[in-house]
Amino acid sequence: MVVEAEEKKEEVERGQWDNQCDFFLSCMGYAVGLGNIWRFPYLCYQHGGVTFLIAYMTMLFLTGLPMFFLEMALGQYSGKGPIKLFTSIAPVFKGLGYGMVFISFMITIYYNMIIAWTFYYTAASFS
Repeated sequence: MVVEAEEKKEEVERGQWDNQCDFFLSCMGYAVGLGNIWRFPYLCYQHGGVTFLIAYMTMLFLTGLPMFFLEMALGQYSGKGPIKLFTSIAPVFKGLGYGMVFISFMITIYYNMIIAWTFYYTAASFS
């Protein structure tokens, strides 16, 4: 019990948003990625235009936005990271938290590669 109390004291308090605009812009940056800008018009064209758009919008409103809101609400309510959050819900969900961290890491690598290509081709265009 003494060890648990000492561990709780050592835990650093997480930062808070200064205002709602900061939070909103951060959520927009999280939700609107390169796939929405580059890949979505191509997919619409390849898979039937309006027909694909209707199916996409239906799934967006039925599953995408509720899951996005759930993730945001859980994170804001608990003030914890994904691993600690899902472990506190149920210990069996700890793998879900690790999975979220792993996917975020993989997406970060993907975006860093795109940024590296951008720098490479920008520098190559000057020579």
